[in-house]
Amino acid sequence: MLRKRFAMGLVIMLLIAQYSYGLGFMTDAKAAAIDSDTNIITSVSMAVYGPDGQTVTGDVYEQGAEVKLNYTWSLPDGHSYQAGDTFTFQLPEQFKLYNDIGGALESDEGDFGTFTVSQATHLVTMTFNEFIQSHDNVHGTLNISTRFDKEVIKGSTTQQIYFPVNGDTQVVVVRFKPDVASTIDKQGTADRFNATSIHWSVDVNKTIDSVYGASVSDPIPSGLTIDPVTVAVYQLDVQLDGTVNQGILVDPSQYELNTQSGTLSVNFKASPITGAYRILYSTEITDLTKTQFTNTATFSGTNLSPVSSSSTVTVLRAPSLKKYDIGYDRITQTVTWKIEYNYNYGFIPQSEAILTDLFNNTQVLVDGSVKVYNVSVDASGNASVGSLLTPGTDYTLAPATANGKTGFVLQFLRDVTTPYDVQYQTKPKERLFEAKRIYNTVTSGTYKAEFNKDIFPVVITKTADAANADYVARTVNWKITLNEDSYPMSHVVVKDVVPYGGLTFLPDTLVVLDAKGKKVPASAYTLDYTQPVQPGEGFTLSFNDTITGKYTIFYKTKFDYSALSGKEKFYNTSYLYWDGTTGYAIASFDPRSEVKNNGFKSGEYNAVSKEITWSVGGNYNGMTLNNAVVVDKIQSPQKLVPGSVKVKQMYLWPNGNTTKMSELNVPYTVTISDDNVLRVSFPEPVNYPFFVEFKTSLEGQLIDSDKANNTASVFDGNSKVSGDLTASVTIPHGGDYISKSGSQSGDKLNWTININRGQSYVKDAKISDTGSPNQLLLADSFHLYPTVVTADGTISKSGPELVKGTDYNLDIVTSDTGKQTFVLSFLSDIRSAYVLEYQSLIAARSGETVTNKATLSGNNVVEVTKETSAEVIVGVSSGSGTGNGSRSLLTVQKLDETDHLKLLAGAEFNLYRLNGDERLLIGSKVTDEDGKAVFNGLLSGSYVLVETQAPEGYTLDSTEHAVSLGAGAAITLPVTNKKLESPEPSATPTPTPTPSASAVTISPTPTPSASVSPSEVPSSAPSENPSAAPSEAPFSAPPAGATATPTAAPSSVIPSASPTPSTGGEVIIPDENVPIGPAVSTGPSAVPSPTPAATPSEVPIVDEVPSGGVEIPDEDVPKGGPEDPDAGSNPVSGKLPKTGESSSMPIYMGGLGLILIGLVLNRWLSRRRKS
Repeated sequence: MLRKRFAMGLVIMLLIAQYSYGLGFMTDAKAAAIDSDTNIITSVSMAVYGPDGQTVTGDVYEQGAEVKLNYTWSLPDGHSYQAGDTFTFQLPEQFKLYNDIGGALESDEGDFGTFTVSQATHLVTMTFNEFIQSHDNVHGTLNISTRFDKEVIKGSTTQQIYFPVNGDTQVVVVRFKPDVASTIDKQGTADRFNATSIHWSVDVNKTIDSVYGASVSDPIPSGLTIDPVTVAVYQLDVQLDGTVNQGILVDPSQYELNTQSGTLSVNFKASPITGAYRILYSTEITDLTKTQFTNTATFSGTNLSPVSSSSTVTVLRAPSLKKYDIGYDRITQTVTWKIEYNYNYGFIPQSEAILTDLFNNTQVLVDGSVKVYNVSVDASGNASVGSLLTPGTDYTLAPATANGKTGFVLQFLRDVTTPYDVQYQTKPKERLFEAKRIYNTVTSGTYKAEFNKDIFPVVITKTADAANADYVARTVNWKITLNEDSYPMSHVVVKDVVPYGGLTFLPDTLVVLDAKGKKVPASAYTLDYTQPVQPGEGFTLSFNDTITGKYTIFYKTKFDYSALSGKEKFYNTSYLYWDGTTGYAIASFDPRSEVKNNGFKSGEYNAVSKEITWSVGGNYNGMTLNNAVVVDKIQSPQKLVPGSVKVKQMYLWPNGNTTKMSELNVPYTVTISDDNVLRVSFPEPVNYPFFVEFKTSLEGQLIDSDKANNTASVFDGNSKVSGDLTASVTIPHGGDYISKSGSQSGDKLNWTININRGQSYVKDAKISDTGSPNQLLLADSFHLYPTVVTADGTISKSGPELVKGTDYNLDIVTSDTGKQTFVLSFLSDIRSAYVLEYQSLIAARSGETVTNKATLSGNNVVEVTKETSAEVIVGVSSGSGTGNGSRSLLTVQKLDETDHLKLLAGAEFNLYRLNGDERLLIGSKVTDEDGKAVFNGLLSGSYVLVETQAPEGYTLDSTEHAVSLGAGAAITLPVTNKKLESPEPSATPTPTPTPSASAVTISPTPTPSASVSPSEVPSSAPSENPSAAPSEAPFSAPPAGATATPTAAPSSVIPSASPTPSTGGEVIIPDENVPIGPAVSTGPSAVPSPTPAATPSEVPIVDEVPSGGVEIPDEDVPKGGPEDPDAGSNPVSGKLPKTGESSSMPIYMGGLGLILIGLVLNRWLSRRRKS
């Protein structure tokens, strides 16, 4: 009984243990972040490069200069870090990143992790693998190529950058060159208006160079005297943008000052000086007759050639004497004059303080009008009038005459040291009948000032009120003003004439008003005119009594431009007769252009329909036309839209504006000649304004211009009754066949080509685009979109996207030098706008210019070729070093799997470049009759070759072939295909072999044997650094010294018709300019187990096609160093190796076996006891 219980307990324990293991109570080991307090960065170094690419040896750098950062790091021995652990730190924000960076952490023994740098966050992440667990003294470097970020680095030229080092912060002080045009700057300012001194400043060493034996020399120009007491030297803080802030005063013991011999000299005792300084001083103006002073300072040193800067100061000083008028009364013809005296604060002795003022002897000084005021002038030159001086106490006044002029003499009774204003008035001696000019002159000692003033009579004046002209009634208002100066006038007669015709007097509109604005009764005057009224005739108005005040006459006339003779305006003259005296006044009326041309024209373009709607405004003046014809020469390439001609009513507003109304119900005929002349004829008389509207189309034409012009004329029979009615319409984007722009986005350039925005009709349209060789076109980034156009010509991208092969073809050609050209050919004629977007991968150094030149070609009656270009100055950030040199060549050789002499045509391949986590399609090629597909002009880096179409009669090779290209490499990659054929049954079936990690190529014919000594079965665990072998090796001999490893002969199992896909093959091409990483060891591949009857035999290795991956060693190239081009990518072959059991099934089966054994033992014991 005890034994039975013991057996049952053992079974239960086994079951519990088994299921505990199978259900996975064990925990997984997870990656962890290395504690930020344990900073593994041990040092940081920074190299700065100048525009010439050479390392800057000084301590002052250019803004935006190229920088290479070198971080050294180390893991302590005995650490507990594991594979997958990460360490992060922040790249200082002062460094600009143009793109994300990623790469491998490499060593001679293999990669020990990867690193990434985020463009957006500046976060550097180092991720370690199992290498750090099996090695001591793990250390390395991390190199990052970047630039100083001008958008972040602002303010002072001295900046602090913080780097995390050894758990602490290392501060690096960096000095930048400011944006200044010169290392020296001289400035000067006058102390005030009417200045007596000038303040000077000299800023030196603004470029903050190290200058030995620095000195400043500043000769003082004549007319100035330096005041040594005012000299001071200050430190100067120069900002990055070139602005400066004055700092603290420099102790005079730090420099030597000399002002002898009229030259300021400052010699700095410190040698070198490394900062900027400002020298301030003042000079007294000793020559007040000068108003401009130029001063030049020179800065030099033993290592600095003399550099000079000049400043010219203009002293704003008021003249000693100035005169002008400050008022004019047109009714009395009185002029108010002003004299500005001694505004420059000179000293004038009393005996010389005399003003003599003379003017025309037709004028008289208004009694009591002379006034003299005190004046003060502030530092800005603004004058303030003060108190009034007293005649007889402060000055005397006496009349004066000389040289036919009259005036006065004013003498001050004390010395003059301050400014004064003298104001007075003049008026005509007699009534003014015609315009006069007054010449007024004032003198004081050697100073003289004069001013002239025109005065006008007001006996009669005349004006036309053009603003209120009535273009419906075709009338205009006129105004005659009499006797505004209110003299007595007898026998007054006003005669109005129309010298050039075109006006007709309207008697009923005449009104006379007196000075108070009251209507004068008709009994007070007599009005005479021709009856009935005749065009071009005026009138005569006679006053019955003497007038003593102002009178105004208002009246209207009709205007008829067709009756105007020899002039473009309407003129009206009025003559005034009284007491044997005559005066006159002339006025004119300038009508709207529509009146002058008897019409107008306008147009409007609709970009959707590509139609222009033209509107001809005909017979604007409402003339009577018996045989009206509108003639319009339609300019090429416009075509008249059939049925678009319409005649519409014109509504005319009193102000002359027009409105197009509905169609007129009048007869007319439309003809269009072979030379594109449109004629609209009216068989019945026309006496009204009208619109002729029609449309022209640009559809199907080349739209070469952004303007469309058109001219129409109106005829009456053969007589032209209008001007040239011309209009111009703007065609949005007319002549714009192609335009291009580009912008950088990380490590790519986004290009946009606007195609045919003018919407021309182009046949056989092609876009040819050639780029500079420092970029790589991304074949799968091309997208061609249609557009939506609004009536006003606004163009926007729309959808659906056009289909390659259906709507267009795209061909990309790469030269051996890497220069690429693509040609996009439209498969149909184009008549609208398109937008082409594509990308290129930057292969330029930071700061280089990437250019593209695009051309649209096609035809439409004439050949069309239009060109555009765009360029982008790129910024590139990189980690570790990358080599650069010539372009590489990859030739794919397509072979039959069993007959390598059979070359296969028609296989299509896509070549992808690995760029971080991206796969960028470089291009597609089809093997030619020689079985070759050539990808040329390739940049060094990592690629994946994928077969997308098999040759006819062959199965598709699904293997992804990884290829690493060095600079200037030229390799051939053989790729085989298996024929499509029915499998033949085996005489002795054997189990299907377990698929290997990569496809097995069986070159020799299998030979069965009678007996077998089974070969060692390879372990399913790969080596530490597995590398899956390609299905086909490169078509080249194995390296010297390579030893072929024997493998067991396969059984006579006929392989499957579909090859077993491998995880990919990689060809590593050494880069002569870039150190390579450690050797790649190829892990064993599982092979089919031999049958017992088979005898192991050695499989020969074909020299031309070696099995497995191929290394091309280069003993002269050191290993380790730059980043792996595949860093950050995820190729198919990059699977981690498995360790331990691949399945828990053996555990389950073992447990089940123990249970069965227990049950059998229990039953056997029970039977034994019973027996």
